[in-house]
Amino acid sequence: MKLFAIAAAVLLRCIHSSEAAAPNLRAIMKGASSEVEVETTESKTKERTTDAAEVSGCRERISQYVSGGQMFFIVANQTIVYEDPSTDPFTFTNIYWMCEPTVAPDLNGDGMYDSVASRVNIYIPPKTLKAADNAGATGVGKFTTHGYTASWVKQGEGGYYNELVVDFGDTTVWQINGKEFIGYETSPRGTTGGMVTSGEGFWTMDASNPLLQDLAKEIGKDLTAETCAERYAETWEESHASSIEVEE
Repeated sequence: MKLFAIAAAVLLRCIHSSEAAAPNLRAIMKGASSEVEVETTESKTKERTTDAAEVSGCRERISQYVSGGQMFFIVANQTIVYEDPSTDPFTFTNIYWMCEPTVAPDLNGDGMYDSVASRVNIYIPPKTLKAADNAGATGVGKFTTHGYTASWVKQGEGGYYNELVVDFGDTTVWQINGKEFIGYETSPRGTTGGMVTSGEGFWTMDASNPLLQDLAKEIGKDLTAETCAERYAETWEESHASSIEVEE
């Protein structure tokens, strides 16, 4: 009997202890759940804020481009791979100099520039030019002429610009999404200019950037919408004159 009484007393204490602990456990679980909900809400709010900032940023960039008449996309120290297996990948730097854009009509009346297109100068610095030549690139010069197009893609409450830079003379395509890009080129039979690349660059309107100052020294002029158009015309005429000579 005495042993039974002791066991009963221990059991009662365990029951009371469990009942006392249950509210505390429920409170802890509830608190943890609330913290998770708060973190999830804060995360979603931060994500929406970031998305809104990116949308606002790219919209503002295109508006500045239209009003200023020129824009730059700089790719610095990214990796490129050419098709020739005897060559190694190397780091490269390119400057995309977008000239004055043509703007599509504002059909939806939102006051934004939903579609733009322009001519582009691509400048390849000497170090990259030499590395590309050694890797088997064909038709590469310090300056080459290209086209740029951007179209606004609405997505939910926001959206993004689908941006492409294309070579008028071959299959080279650069697809840009914000700061990230991919690029590729195929090569006709007998040539070795095929390449692939991807990485990150940055947009700027600031011609005081050191890389852009190097570009200005190369052409001997300030970087303006007018000099962009002049440089494009000179490069285009030079490349087509050389093509005519080869054909003859």
